Amino acid sequence: MQYLLKVSIEDTPLWRLVAIDGKADICHVAKLIALAFDYKKSQYCFIINNQKFSAGIDGETTSLEELKSFDSLALETGSVFSFVNETIGSLRHRVEVMKAEEKLYCLIPSCLVGAGMLPPEDNLTAASISAYYDMEDCPSLNLKDVTNRLREYGSVRKDLEATMSKISAIPFNVKG
Repeated sequence: MQYLLKVSIEDTPLWRLVAIDGKADICHVAKLIALAFDYKKSQYCFIINNQKFSAGIDGETTSLEELKSFDSLALETGSVFSFVNETIGSLRHRVEVMKAEEKLYCLIPSCLVGAGMLPPEDNLTAASISAYYDMEDCPSLNLKDVTNRLREYGSVRKDLEATMSKISAIPFNVKG
């Protein structure tokens, strides 16, 4: 499946509409969402139906569970869940699955639309983000820059075997 996700930072006007491939692992998708907002290195998780799914540290996995495909979460159009930047514990993101289809007619990954930029500070809060957004000289969101960051990272993990080796997994071959 391919997904169109609307990701909003709760209690702020910031949001992104991102297109991702469900073949990507959970950790990879978390990194794509983080890139859409241009977060610095952080630890992430998803909370779906009150169940926490660890999603690595800045795209690096810490367990095999984080390598499960995003498709394995069995999300469908209308599903709502949370994305949490655990390094900035006060910020929660509401994620709504706007579309879940076999093929979206857009480039994957990409940021199709959104609003607002994060302030250039380390101690982000909903209040500081909203205040920055309301400033007269606040820079505009450049969707081309966001999409370039996403595409540079890629739609799926390119180094699966190396990643599995890092977390002490034994690579296996399935011959069919």
